Amino acid sequence: MIGHIRIARASALLAATLGVLVVCSSQSASQLAKGQSRFLGNALSSGIPIHTDFKTYWNQVTPGNAGKWGSVEGVQGSYDFTWLDAIYNYAISNSFPYKHHTFIWGAQQPGWIGSLDSAQQRAKVEQWIDTVGERYPSMSMVDVVNEPFTNPPVYKHALGDSGATGWDWVVTAFTWARQYCLRGTKLLINEYNVLQDNNVTTRYLALIDTLWVRGLIDGIGIQGHYFEFKSYTGSPNPYSYPVATLKANLERLTATGLPVYITEFEIDEASDSIQLVNYKTYFPLFWENPGVKGITHWGYRQGDMWKVNGYLVRSDGTERPALPWLRKYLASPLPPALVSPVGVTGVPRNPLLLWRSSTSALSYRVQVATSALFSTIVVDTTLADTLSQLDPLSANSTYYWRVTASNDSGPSSYSAVAMFRTGDQVVAVVESPEVPRGFALEPNYPNPFNPETTIRYSIGSENHFTRSGSHVRLVVYDLLGRELAVLVDETKPPGDHAVRFDGSRLASGVYLYRMTSGGFSASRTMCFVK
Repeated sequence: MIGHIRIARASALLAATLGVLVVCSSQSASQLAKGQSRFLGNALSSGIPIHTDFKTYWNQVTPGNAGKWGSVEGVQGSYDFTWLDAIYNYAISNSFPYKHHTFIWGAQQPGWIGSLDSAQQRAKVEQWIDTVGERYPSMSMVDVVNEPFTNPPVYKHALGDSGATGWDWVVTAFTWARQYCLRGTKLLINEYNVLQDNNVTTRYLALIDTLWVRGLIDGIGIQGHYFEFKSYTGSPNPYSYPVATLKANLERLTATGLPVYITEFEIDEASDSIQLVNYKTYFPLFWENPGVKGITHWGYRQGDMWKVNGYLVRSDGTERPALPWLRKYLASPLPPALVSPVGVTGVPRNPLLLWRSSTSALSYRVQVATSALFSTIVVDTTLADTLSQLDPLSANSTYYWRVTASNDSGPSSYSAVAMFRTGDQVVAVVESPEVPRGFALEPNYPNPFNPETTIRYSIGSENHFTRSGSHVRLVVYDLLGRELAVLVDETKPPGDHAVRFDGSRLASGVYLYRMTSGGFSASRTMCFVK
């Protein structure tokens, strides 16, 4: 039995790794995705010293070839971990997530594996997964099976072939990966040419589900090579897949709730201007989807690329135009996500527009128009908040709205466009009078929420309020002013207070909550999203 009792060895290696982390955790301030909620990484080659500017740009590491079985065990029983150790240690010493590539792949496997019988093949595959899992306990992720559709291994029969699930050989590999990798290592599937074909995406989802119901998968890999979107300029067989199809199929994958990773991205164009145009098209397609948790470029240096013209840094160290654009794009906010009203009718004529905040945004520009093309704009305003109460619009009319976020690096692109149709009502907008000292109604958190949120408020003890406290009434209303829930209706002592609100019985939408206490009155909005 392989590797069942190795906790002490793994713990010792992990402790040594953590020691390196403490000493060598500094990162460059110019790193492209520094401070972002997802990583932007790159592959490192075997046989090529690590470029000194790697950590200036990237904050995640994948070995391009060094982690493939054929690279490590070219001779049966003889392991060469030289380059893989160097890449892994570089990632850990810089606090970069390390994604191992790969356990199982039909290409670049040891040549000798095909000469073994099924029982021997099965034992060697299990041993390979166990060996890597033990040697690299701080892996963040691993491509357990690479290209199951396009490059299945010659030994898949030894792992169970199709079997009862249709994918028994993949299930076997993931079962061993779960057994031999340290707890917390994310197990990924990885494939190319997925998004451009609805049927392939459907098939991929079925395989993912087979693994998910068994608790064997933690993330989805999509390779993201340029040829998966379109042909390079000057190709003898030109093609281009619709961006709308790529986007829709990406959303089908992120809808699973599993994190999606773009694992091998590049734009393979010799022309600087054409590469830049296509970066502007395809990189945001992935980066702006909240379900995508990281992008790994497949090389960045001229002369150290799988696809010759995919580089971003020339051999003399100068940057191609796509790289300064990428730096500025990543420093700017992401487009905000619109919350309400979205695709609804009967909206008050003075609607309250609500959107999610965008990280690093300092302001938002809101536009409302009578056409989806925004040829006739009726509202164009800039504000710092994530909501805007409009003056009355025309009754029983259709409107479209969008928002862009800005900071010192510039504006984001506009959000998706949302539609709403007004009714004939104008709702009251409650204005808060001067606030007595010590009294406050805070924004609820989280907001938007599902299903619960916390509302905090403070009770003062000055002016005409007694030091023993004050009667507080805290009520939730819909936008038409109808009372939905009374959260507090009693005397509260001076100080800070909090109350939980469960909105599980509500429909998705925007609601008001209002607090009154003696001469104090204040209202705020909150958004419930199922």
